[in-house]
Amino acid sequence: MPVSFISDAFHFLWMYIRQYYGLMIFLAAFVVCYILLMHRLNSPLFNKLREPTALLGFGIEIVTIVYFTLMFRDSSSAHSYELELFWSYKEWIIHHNAALGMEILNNILLFFPLGFIMTDAFRKCPLRIVCLVSLILSGAVECCQLIFRLGLFEFDDILNNVLGAVLGWCVFHLLKNLRSRKRRRK
Repeated sequence: MPVSFISDAFHFLWMYIRQYYGLMIFLAAFVVCYILLMHRLNSPLFNKLREPTALLGFGIEIVTIVYFTLMFRDSSSAHSYELELFWSYKEWIIHHNAALGMEILNNILLFFPLGFIMTDAFRKCPLRIVCLVSLILSGAVECCQLIFRLGLFEFDDILNNVLGAVLGWCVFHLLKNLRSRKRRRK
């Protein structure tokens, strides 16, 4: 059983990477470049550029979210919605719907940089603010999808988006703590 699960997980990830390599490359490059740039901007010489650069990164992330969630979709003839919470997880796990699993992962990954960059752009940004901003932004995107018939309005997407932002916040603080420990050792 565990070998089959691991094999299925690797197969799913391989399918995901093959299908969404553009999004993966963009997100990975954006986050890695951002981390490297901010590491360099931590020196006293560049401290004045840190906040404007973080705000620029925040703006780029907002535009990216709007683009990937609204701009490339075709309009349908009806308003589509799914109000059952965790329905996509049930379909993915119980009914082996890999496409929904990929959507779940997309929604989490798309908002990951938001939580990461918000935490850096707005100093001392608490988790509740990251949750609130990601909830409002995700809710606005889902409402636009419903109003303009650009996709499926669903609570699962909002939950996954907030989860992605929370993960970004957590990774930011993890990296910050690792860096602080490294400095203390020196």
